[in-house]
Amino acid sequence: MGSGHSDLDDTANAEGGDVGAAADGVSLTVPPEVAARIERLAVPFVDRLVGAPFGSPAFARALAAVERIGEPEVQSTTQITGAFRNRPTRVLHALLDADGSLTRNLRELRGEAERLQQETRPSDSARRLARSERRIRDLVAALDVDRAALELDNATIGQLERALWGEIDGLREDAALAARLDALVEDRIERLRDTDPDRARRLQLDALFAIRRRRRDLVMQLAVATQGYSALRLIEHDNLEVIWAIRSAATTTTSAIRTASLAIDRVADRELPSHADLLETDDAWSEVLRALDRVEDRKRVTLGELSARPASPPPASIG
Repeated sequence: MGSGHSDLDDTANAEGGDVGAAADGVSLTVPPEVAARIERLAVPFVDRLVGAPFGSPAFARALAAVERIGEPEVQSTTQITGAFRNRPTRVLHALLDADGSLTRNLRELRGEAERLQQETRPSDSARRLARSERRIRDLVAALDVDRAALELDNATIGQLERALWGEIDGLREDAALAARLDALVEDRIERLRDTDPDRARRLQLDALFAIRRRRRDLVMQLAVATQGYSALRLIEHDNLEVIWAIRSAATTTTSAIRTASLAIDRVADRELPSHADLLETDDAWSEVLRALDRVEDRKRVTLGELSARPASPPPASIG
């Protein structure tokens, strides 16, 4: 075989290598019914492509059709991934950072709980609780606002996940179609090498190169979209972990106020409180502090994960 044929082989093989590298970790497996539909599309398309004269309008239309494979899904996934690039963590940072609203609310609530826990006389405890109860309830309400912000963020993330997953399925089908066209055209080229080597070279240069380039682009876009979907799932999980910790702290604090109030009422007419009453009140505020510790622990873990996580991948540029 001549050196020109070798150069064309090198060009096509380079495109194939790029596809293989881009496809690492990306599944192109589709359901049997989708594979059958792809086959019904691909076989007659390749027949028309191979049979069209080079330079003819029919050949040009076929190559243009290759370039348009997956165009709607590419545009949609680019828009979706662009919409959440660097966005999903903003709500978490606004709450969890050192000057975030959740951090401030937790700090103040901890101070109130520690002061109430330190009271040993029922009369002092009653006065302290009377002074602090309104503020504690306001702080619990503020925690609920923080939790609601995370729940709203998760609802938005859930919408993005569902939209992106639908487009990912479409992209996978598009990439599988391009892969099937690649295999069919390559098979035709191999069969033409002995009978019509010039046509085989032209098909390899014009058609196979275009198909592999589109296949590579679709696989790369699929990889970016899949990474974006995984990033959304991680953010959603982090949000849920913080939501659960906040809910536990709010519920525990409300219960502690009720427990302390009941204990104070029981000893109001006694000269000295019983040991059980003191233990019950102390345990209630201790449990609040433990719940706040759990929120702080979850905060630290989440912020650490956010810092260690790579930035969201930029939308792939395909054109």
